[in-house]
Amino acid sequence: MLANDRLAAPFHVLAILAVGLATVLPSYYIADMASFRPTRALGPLVWSNSETTSAPILQEPIAQEPIALQPSVATEKPAVQTANEPPQGDSPKKIDADKAAAAAATTVPATKNTSNSHLYGEEHLSGFFRALKERKQGPVRVLHYGDSTLAGDGIAKTVRTRMQTSFGNGGPGFFVAGMDPRWMRRDDVRVDRTGEWNVQTILFGGNKGRYGLGGVVAKPHAKSQILISPPKPKAVMGEHLELYAQKSRRDEVPAFEVNGIKIDSIKRVEHQAFDQWIIDSAEPISRVKITVAEPNLEVYGAVIEAARGITWETTAVVGIASGSIRQFDPAHLAEQTAARNPDLIVIMLGGNETNHGGLMTPEGRVYKEGFTAALKVLRQGAPKAACLVMSPLDQGVLNDDGRITSRPLIERMVTYQRQVSLDNGCAFWNTWQFMGGRDSFARWLSQGLAWTDLNHLTEKGLHRIGNAFSDALLQSYQRFEAAQ
Repeated sequence: MLANDRLAAPFHVLAILAVGLATVLPSYYIADMASFRPTRALGPLVWSNSETTSAPILQEPIAQEPIALQPSVATEKPAVQTANEPPQGDSPKKIDADKAAAAAATTVPATKNTSNSHLYGEEHLSGFFRALKERKQGPVRVLHYGDSTLAGDGIAKTVRTRMQTSFGNGGPGFFVAGMDPRWMRRDDVRVDRTGEWNVQTILFGGNKGRYGLGGVVAKPHAKSQILISPPKPKAVMGEHLELYAQKSRRDEVPAFEVNGIKIDSIKRVEHQAFDQWIIDSAEPISRVKITVAEPNLEVYGAVIEAARGITWETTAVVGIASGSIRQFDPAHLAEQTAARNPDLIVIMLGGNETNHGGLMTPEGRVYKEGFTAALKVLRQGAPKAACLVMSPLDQGVLNDDGRITSRPLIERMVTYQRQVSLDNGCAFWNTWQFMGGRDSFARWLSQGLAWTDLNHLTEKGLHRIGNAFSDALLQSYQRFEAAQ
């Protein structure tokens, strides 16, 4: 037995070496496996001192033009993530922060400043602009779909503040009942729940496509409450309240309290797939309690809005991609979209599909078909609403030599999204170009505008994107007014 063991040992070693080579060698020939290279994994540990001691100060990647309608917001509120953590939910790969920032500053040349605030196809926004100019009753409504870049509300809250300052605060509008910081949050409204709830999103599927307008459905295990309040105590959110919920299978319909007073006068609109409960309050709404007595009743979301102004309603879910939109039951979503009747639908997807195989097909045919299908699903309930697509951010990859460059397929994805948007009657804003285009993530990282996960922006970076997008939108509106 001992002799056999001695003979077998070399073969065991050879087998281990063969497996190791078979695992490592493909990572140097297949781009998508680059992150598995030993030198890639150890990259932050092998930078030389000469690369980290003389980081030049880079110029700002943008130069915003002043907008007469409303100046940029000066104050910033805390982000979803903490100061030392990347956004929750995506499990990003961490790298050494100081060395990554130094590498960004020393290995990426600065580019010329440009405002890059141009909206392509802005003529597709005329219906939205007309609503802003002429709407006499009811707020102008905007639905903004997206992934983790939007789910923390960092971009949207800046745009919301800018637009509401210029056109009036229409309240939070629609928000999901299953709001959870793991999946998404809103800066302008707080949602708490008592009791036990099962929350499902379009990221994982599992609810037969019924996720409501915001892609998140909440179901109580037993009698439970939904508590809604503004971020500031005693602030008001509007006078009009709605609840979107599954058709009740029992007589135990939802009960409502507004400002601590039980409401008996409730209008019930029965749609084919859901019930829409409507309350017009005599007093401004500062807090709401909704009691759901029926176990497992699907609650999709609520609406609180004012009589005038504009809403900017974030409907984003961490981790999703354009392919995730297939999880929606299209008819179910379309019915709720029609009930909400938005004036503008904004879509920002792509951050989780940088390795999408369809990007490698001739002229991106497969990717463009999938992105087109996503746009159609999100828009079919409001075919007359204006449409605007924001491209994904630049994302970085740490190379073997310690340099941070753009992910290889980002530029191609942005090009294809722009083509699909304009071909389908949507305006397009090039977020990637605004950041500086190719290899811009490294510059934003060196300036404290991006996280070391090489995928996401800090609160300051998101605020900058939100202001630039607002500038582009307001400039387009001013051109629309001038043409009128």
